[in-house]
Amino acid sequence: MSDKTPTYHDGGVQRFSRTDGLAEAETGGPDVSNGPGAAPRGETIARVLPDEEESGNGTVRVSVAAEGLAQFRRDLYVRIVDGDQNVAFLGRVVEGPYHRPPSSANGASRYWVVGIVELMGEIEDGARLKPTAVRPRPDSAVEVFSAGALQALLGIEGDLYLGRLIGGEAVGVRMQSSDKNFLPRNVGVFGTVGSGKSNTMQVLMEEALQAGWAVVTIDVEGEYVRMGDPTDERRMIELLASEHSLAPKGVDDYHVYVPAAAHTDAASPLRFKVPISAMQREIVADILNFSEGQVRMFEAATKQASSRNEYLQRQDGRRRAAEDTSRVQRPYTLQDLIDGLQESNQSVPLIPRIRPEDLPTAASLRAKLTHLGRSNVLDWNATEDVVELPVDDLLFAGRLSVLDISETDDRSRNIAIAYTLQALFERIVQLPVGARMPNGGVRPPLLVVVEEVHTFVSRATVHRMRAVLDNLQVISRRGRKRWMALALISQQPNHVPDELFELANTRFVHQMKSASNLDTLKTTTGGVHDELWSTVSTLGPGECLFSSSSLPNALLLSARPAQSRRAFSR
Repeated sequence: MSDKTPTYHDGGVQRFSRTDGLAEAETGGPDVSNGPGAAPRGETIARVLPDEEESGNGTVRVSVAAEGLAQFRRDLYVRIVDGDQNVAFLGRVVEGPYHRPPSSANGASRYWVVGIVELMGEIEDGARLKPTAVRPRPDSAVEVFSAGALQALLGIEGDLYLGRLIGGEAVGVRMQSSDKNFLPRNVGVFGTVGSGKSNTMQVLMEEALQAGWAVVTIDVEGEYVRMGDPTDERRMIELLASEHSLAPKGVDDYHVYVPAAAHTDAASPLRFKVPISAMQREIVADILNFSEGQVRMFEAATKQASSRNEYLQRQDGRRRAAEDTSRVQRPYTLQDLIDGLQESNQSVPLIPRIRPEDLPTAASLRAKLTHLGRSNVLDWNATEDVVELPVDDLLFAGRLSVLDISETDDRSRNIAIAYTLQALFERIVQLPVGARMPNGGVRPPLLVVVEEVHTFVSRATVHRMRAVLDNLQVISRRGRKRWMALALISQQPNHVPDELFELANTRFVHQMKSASNLDTLKTTTGGVHDELWSTVSTLGPGECLFSSSSLPNALLLSARPAQSRRAFSR
């Protein structure tokens, strides 16, 4: 240990004077830069203090020099140089600066300044981080880390530009669209109203489109139906130019799909319907909350409808094809089920040998299906001339497809979400990335965005939505191997089932003030220092905690403004 003695200026903030060879660690002595390409050595702004009894392996206490007081702040990235061990560490200030009272031990006339630095890893060859089994020794020099070297160390280089690093504002945060540890590992975006989570998702969509992904957004609020236009928010336009050298820009290849009779703010919407026969019976039963008797009757009715229609199609296929091609392609429609459950003289066409005591079950099942039909999301008489959602048309590189289901009831909305996810998954299983598609395109990677996912399946409903949740897990796990990524967005993480958190390895956590929401996120997000969580409640609009399997450490991100327009800000 060196014999470095602190001295103090008249304000009481510590300055360092050196009386031995430790000074050469800052001025050209032992080489602790750890290899070629390392950032140039900077001015020492602090020194590592001896450990206290309660010190943990992940942090060190530092004493701030007078020369470093103007720069030392929370979230600052620093290099800690340990000349004794010939090791350099990357650190981040997570607590402080704390202003301690003077004492005879430190000799301060007014106060002295300390902080806590998180050890993010050991710098190897000047260009990458590795886990470390050692800690910096007391008196190790603490320097401001050069912005130019941070991108490689933090793993934030790539073609997807997300925004700026908090604590290194000159550093852009970029991720690699071809990195299978990033998007295909699925995304969770969380934050309270007005925190900027929708903007962050919009930025991710814009960047994915630029990188050649297809993006399908299931929009339950009608927020993204104007992304074909450039943003018209003056403040966002100014920030794009001044901080990111970007200009407003709408998405070029952009389509909005809306259920047959629903209202939308989109300029030129395309109407669509969902074929009920293409959905798993168990999922329909879950979403419509069928009783046990209704589940059995629904299964019997759909099997009977399928068999009957297949027979009719074989008998008179040409006439039925000319009248209604969709009925040839699908074994039955919602209208077939409603008509086939109509009771007349204690006879129900789709339940030929129905018992009298089962007639009320048939009536209640028919009532639920009729109520579902009134939303005009599914295939019944009122939507006879409406096309089914054209799944292949959603799979074009650089194309954004928005399904605006904001004007439908909850059950019809959930039917549309479940069908879209299932139909896209089945298509990408058939067509690997790069395969030639019937529409003439090449199948691209796919990002599917589900807004307010807790309204689709929640902790409160998970006990009766088991089939929905199981199917979502299958789509997520098998889909990411085929470059189908899910992005799940919620302002109420404590309402999201634990099983869904397991799906989202990449997370953007915006401001959260609710303790229950924060606790849910903390217990399901690994590798984040406790002090970073303490900042989440104080984050400003657009700022977020960013964690990913592609990053060696979680970081704080200031997301760039979206270039395209959003229907309204949240």
